[in-house]
Amino acid sequence: MTTRFHFADAFWFRVPLKTIVVALSVFAILSLYPALGNGSSQDQQKAIFGFTVLAAFIVMASIFAVAVNDSHVTIEDDALHIHFEAFFDTRFPLAYIVRVSEIDPSPGWRYRFGLSTTFEDRIACSHGGRMVEIELERPCITHLWPRRIAVRRYWLAVVEPDEFLATLRERAPHAFETPVEAAA
Repeated sequence: MTTRFHFADAFWFRVPLKTIVVALSVFAILSLYPALGNGSSQDQQKAIFGFTVLAAFIVMASIFAVAVNDSHVTIEDDALHIHFEAFFDTRFPLAYIVRVSEIDPSPGWRYRFGLSTTFEDRIACSHGGRMVEIELERPCITHLWPRRIAVRRYWLAVVEPDEFLATLRERAPHAFETPVEAAA
């Protein structure tokens, strides 16, 4: 059975991005439009090029805004799959998980929203909310654009942290045992 958990919406980022796109578009249209009607042919060519650049900017910003919402963690019967925006995608067996716990990320993580990494062994993904740390027994090679990182710890903040922890407890109970319980 597959269970999917989503990261919080990045409304704090989408609103400024949309504001920048709309403001730049209005400014560009107001600046370039007079050249189309009243300018020389050279001015008109420059205006057409400006509109082309504006259209490309709007398309790129729209793609980026859509990618911001494409974030989730999927727990399958035998694996955990993390997809965070357009930045990275990783999958590892549940058997690799040695510890799962809720954590307070401060002071180890300066950024409360988005993506953060130590570039050594940890990736943190959040758009806000309670953080859950997943520690692996062996590093999982993760492609974090444009690098590859051997990650042993993932810090995740999904919208439903209690359900996420309960599902992990059900599918990977060994990760919740204390060292004393594991030795017995």
